Amino acid sequence: MNKQRRKWLVQGGIGASLIGFGLSLAIEASHWKHSEEPFWVWVGGGTLGIALLVGGIVVLIKTSRLEQN
Repeated sequence: MNKQRRKWLVQGGIGASLIGFGLSLAIEASHWKHSEEPFWVWVGGGTLGIALLVGGIVVLIKTSRLEQN
């Protein structure tokens, strides 16, 4: 497997994983909000979840641009 393809596969996997983790955490944080958890728990979890989700999207976009080069 050439170096370009390996890099594409690794970055794609990382990006997809970040999207999954971020979405799961954001949804779990909304559950925590309605379960009367402390404010800082669900706000911190939701913020981190959204950050992971956006980070995963950015990595996937960069990966798709890598394939075009």
